[in-house]
Amino acid sequence: MKYLFCLLFLFNYLFADAQFSLKGKISDEQKLPLPSAIIRLKQLPDSTLYKSAVADTAGLFTLTAIQPGNYVLMVSSVGYQTFMASVGVSNNQTMDFSLKSSQSTLKEVAIRSTVPLFEKQIDRTVVNVEQNIANTGINALELLKKIPGVQVSSDGQVTLNGKSGVNITIDGRTTFLSADDLASLLTNTPSSDIQKIEIMTNPSAKYDAGGAGGIINIIRKKNTKSGFNGNVTASSGLGPHYSRYNSSLVLNFKTDRYNLYLNNSYGYSNGYTASYGTSDIMNGNALASEQTTTNQATTVNEAYNSSAGLDLYLSKKTTLTLTGSISDRSSNNNLTSMLTTADSSRVKIGSENFNALNIDKPLNFTTGVQLMHKPDTTNRQWSVDADYSDYHYRPGQYNTGLNYDPSGNFLSRSDVFIDEMRTLHVFGTRTDYVLPLRGNGKIETGLKSSYVKTLNNSIYYNRSGGLNVEAPYQSNHDVNIENINAAYINFNHPYKKITLQAGLRAEQTVMNGEQLNNAASFHQNYFGLFPTVFINGKIDEHNTLNFQFGKRTDRPDYHELVPFRRPLSATLSFQGNPNLKPDINWHTELTWSWKNTFFVTAAYDIDRNYLRTLYYLDSDKITITRMPTNIPLAHSWNIDLSFNKELAKWFSTNTTATFYRNLFNGTANNGFSFDDQGFVTLDLVTNNSFRLSDKLSLEADFEYESRRQFVGSIFGAYSVLNLAAKQKLFHGQGSLSLNANNILNTESRGSSDRYLNLNQSGYSYVYSRAFLLTFNYRFGNGKLTKTQNRSGSEEEQKRAWN
Repeated sequence: MKYLFCLLFLFNYLFADAQFSLKGKISDEQKLPLPSAIIRLKQLPDSTLYKSAVADTAGLFTLTAIQPGNYVLMVSSVGYQTFMASVGVSNNQTMDFSLKSSQSTLKEVAIRSTVPLFEKQIDRTVVNVEQNIANTGINALELLKKIPGVQVSSDGQVTLNGKSGVNITIDGRTTFLSADDLASLLTNTPSSDIQKIEIMTNPSAKYDAGGAGGIINIIRKKNTKSGFNGNVTASSGLGPHYSRYNSSLVLNFKTDRYNLYLNNSYGYSNGYTASYGTSDIMNGNALASEQTTTNQATTVNEAYNSSAGLDLYLSKKTTLTLTGSISDRSSNNNLTSMLTTADSSRVKIGSENFNALNIDKPLNFTTGVQLMHKPDTTNRQWSVDADYSDYHYRPGQYNTGLNYDPSGNFLSRSDVFIDEMRTLHVFGTRTDYVLPLRGNGKIETGLKSSYVKTLNNSIYYNRSGGLNVEAPYQSNHDVNIENINAAYINFNHPYKKITLQAGLRAEQTVMNGEQLNNAASFHQNYFGLFPTVFINGKIDEHNTLNFQFGKRTDRPDYHELVPFRRPLSATLSFQGNPNLKPDINWHTELTWSWKNTFFVTAAYDIDRNYLRTLYYLDSDKITITRMPTNIPLAHSWNIDLSFNKELAKWFSTNTTATFYRNLFNGTANNGFSFDDQGFVTLDLVTNNSFRLSDKLSLEADFEYESRRQFVGSIFGAYSVLNLAAKQKLFHGQGSLSLNANNILNTESRGSSDRYLNLNQSGYSYVYSRAFLLTFNYRFGNGKLTKTQNRSGSEEEQKRAWN
C-alpha cells in the first residue's frame, strides 16, 4: 500500500501544471448561506458548459482545474434571480455572491432550462428527473424504465445494458431488491419525491464493491428552504385495469444552528396482470408431456414511509447529523392459475385450478449518526458514520389446488399454508477522510465494517379439516451471520488536458450459516481487491475522451442462499442455493463526446461465476424449480449513441440508442451446457420537450426495445409512448400535470426459455395505459440543504429487503 501512496504523490508533483481554482460563498440578501445554489462556468465564445458545482451546507463552492481564459459565470437557486458575470481566469480567485429573491416566473423558467436532462461526469451519468414533465405522477419503477440502458422486466427485475446484478441505492443507501420486493417498494415511491438518478456502470473505489452490473442511485428531493417551509404533492391515476394514489409532505425548519426535516409519503395502488405459457417436457428431442397455464393476478400495495433528520451545526467546521426512518408496508397478491396437462401426443390427461394468496406486512426501521468535520477551507474533510437497521417480515401464503380428470370430473383437493418469519439485524460503521493535494487534486481514503445477522423460519403446513399439519421435511429454519471489512484509497488529480482518478478497494467477507432443522451448515471466507481507473482527456475545444476500468463483485442476496422451496404456481417453485459463489466482474469503457452534445460509448464486461436464476425440470418430470445458479463465464458488450441538444428555444431533445449483446459459456448444476452467443439488442429512448409558453409545456417520450436474449431466455420486443402537459400555477409555486402513459398499449411482450429437457414459451400482458393527474405546491422562502449521509452498512441493507 505504501508504494501506491508514493506513486500517487509522484504523479501529483511531476504533472502539476498551470491550472487554477475559483472559490466562493453564495448567500441571500440576509447574508444567510444558500447551500444548494448551482454554479456553472461556461466557455466563450460558444457558452458551452465547462465546469459546474453545488454549494455545500455553508454556501461554499470550489471549481478546480480551470484552464486560463475568459468565461461566463452563472449562479442560480430556485426562488432567486440568476447572477451572471464575465470572469477572466489567470490565477486562483475567491469570489462571494449574494442572490436577490425573485417571484418572477419567467426568470425561474430560465434558471431551470439551463439544467440538462442528462449530465455526463467522469464516473457517472446524472439524470435530472425534474427536467422531464412526463416523469410527473408515475412511480419510481416506471421512472427507471424510461432511463436509457435500463431494462425492467414484467416481474420487476432491473438490468443495466442487459446485465443483472445492479445495485439499487436510494440516497446512497443500497436497497437491491428481489423482483417482488423491488416492485413493491419502487411502486410505492412517487416520482415527485425524486430529484435525480445517477447511473454508474463503473463505480469508484469509495463505493461498496457489490453490484457487478453497476449502481443506480435514486436521489430523493429534499426541501431545503430556510425558516419553516415545505412541499406537498398529490397524484391520482386511473386506467382500465388499475388505479393508484400517492401523496407526500416534506417539512423543513432551519436556523443558523440547526436544520430539522421530516419527510412523509403514502402510496396505494392496485393492479391486474395476465399471462399464459406452455412448457414442453422433453426426453431428448422427443416430447414427453406438455403443460399449458393461464394466469391472472391482482395486487394491492399500500405503504407509509416516514423519515426525519436533525443537523446540528456544532461549529462552522463541524456538523452532527441524526437520522431515522420507518417503513410500514402491506401487500396482497392473489394469483389464479389454470393448468392443463397433456401427453406426448398433446392429448389432455388432466387439469388443475390453482390459487395462491400471498399476504405480507414488512416493517423496517433505520437509525444513524454522522459527525463531519472540515478543519479549514482547503476541502480537507473527515467524517465518521454508524447506523443500525432492523427488518421484519412475516409473509403468509395460502395455496389451494383442485385437480380434475380429462373429462372435467373432480379428483382431489390440496391445501397448503406457508408461514414465514424473517428478521435481519444490520450494524455498520465507516470513516472517510479527504486530503487536498497540490494542483487541485485530492486523496480520499476510508474504512468500513458491517455485521449482519439473519434469522429465517419457514414452516410448511398441509391443511386438513381446518387444521394445519406441519410438514417438517418441507420446512426450513436457519441462521446466517455475515461480516464484511473494507478499506479504500482513491486518487483524483487534473492535469493540463487530462484528469486522472484511480483507486483500490479491499474487502474481506466472512459468512457462516446453519440450518437448525437438519444440522447442516456452510462457511465462506474470501478476500478481494477491486481496482478502478478513470481518465478524462480533452483533445481540443470540442472533443473529449473518457476511459474507465474496474473490478466489482455481486454477492448472493440472503434469500438466494436459503434452500427453502416456495411454490409460485401449480407447477413452478423457487428454491435458494446455499452453494452460490460471488460473481466477479471486470468492466472496460471508452466514451467520446463532441461539444457535450453527442456521445459515443463502447463498453465490454467479463464475469466469472455469473449469478442468474435458471429453470430446472424436477425429477418427477412434472414440476419446475427456479434456482439461483452460477454460470462459469459471461461476456457482454454495449455501444451507446446519445444526442442531447436544445434545437430551438421551444424545443429540445435527448435521444439515446443502446446496442448490447450478452454471451454465456459453461455448465449449470444439472449438467446443462451453455454455449449461448446471444444476439444484438437495440434499446432506444427519446425524450422531447416543447415549451409553448412560460407557464405551459409539453413532453413526448418514446421507448423501444427489440427482442433480447439473456442466458437461455428470449424476451420479445415492446414499445411505449408517453405524452404529458404541465401548467404552472400560483406564480410558479405550484403546478398541475396531466400524463398519458403507454397510450398505444404496446408494452406487452412474449418470452421463451430453452433449458435441459425443458422448452417454455409465454406471453405477458402489461396493463400500464393510464391517465395521471398530479398537483404540486411548495411554500417558504430561502434556500439550504441538509448534510449528505452515507450508511456504514449500505451493501448489507440492499439484501435485507429480499
